[in-house]
Amino acid sequence: MVKKTISGVTVKPISRAHQFIDDYTTESKKKNIIWATTECDITVIRNILKAHEERTGEKISFTAFLIAVIARVTEKHKYPINTMRKRRKKFYIFDDVDVMTNIERTVDGVKKPTNLTIRNAHTKTLKEIHEEIRAAQYSKSMELSKSGKKAKNLLKILMKMPRFIRRMVIHKIMSDPMLKKQLLGTIGVTAVGMFGIGMGKMIHITPHTLSLGVGGIDKLAYVLDDKVVIREFLGVTLAMDHAVIDGGPATRFFHDFRYTIEYRCIDKDWCFKSLGFTEAELQEFAKDVGHRR
Repeated sequence: MVKKTISGVTVKPISRAHQFIDDYTTESKKKNIIWATTECDITVIRNILKAHEERTGEKISFTAFLIAVIARVTEKHKYPINTMRKRRKKFYIFDDVDVMTNIERTVDGVKKPTNLTIRNAHTKTLKEIHEEIRAAQYSKSMELSKSGKKAKNLLKILMKMPRFIRRMVIHKIMSDPMLKKQLLGTIGVTAVGMFGIGMGKMIHITPHTLSLGVGGIDKLAYVLDDKVVIREFLGVTLAMDHAVIDGGPATRFFHDFRYTIEYRCIDKDWCFKSLGFTEAELQEFAKDVGHRR
């Protein structure tokens, strides 16, 4: 790209990638998105992850933890959470939970944003998801599945198309559940907010039926066992397509997701036990939440 400087102002052409993002976002805005926000107590979770880092030197991706949780909860609520609508008469309810997230890949010392889809995330442990994310972040060339290669090739072709054709193709992708799953997964996790300072919450646009927007982490006063204590809280937002998800199912999913993050995941085989923690160690960490699990 050629930059021009005119009277102290730098003029930079908009890249094809940014033009594609504009078209993609415009199509996503057509959804009937509703949002629900809350704060999740992640004090115990953070303590476990810190203990693992101190013991092994390995820093577990917090995004991996959130993907592991939301995938397991989504499997329990396949309809309507892991569901896509085709026009006015059909719902496609998927058994596989494919989670699309955003990562930064380091290539030749330069960080580049890209999307990564964790296929069948509901069958993978926290450790496996973490390793998949780290491999994608630090490998020079991502190992793609057959569907992943198709998606990458389609993206290259789309970027070279005239805008009106590109938007027609994007609309086709968005309206075809099988194609959309192949290219975008079934649910989304957007963790841009975690790069900020303080809590904060996202109000984001998504092409998915459900997408988790991850805000920042902050310390807040909290009443626990009739005592005011300082706990660490994570701000989260769920963006949901109201054309698929009604209020009742949304509330039940939201409740299940929040309590799985805070309490129910602690001693699960797919969660921290996959990092090598024993049952006794996890029970020790969970002492202050045991009565609420």
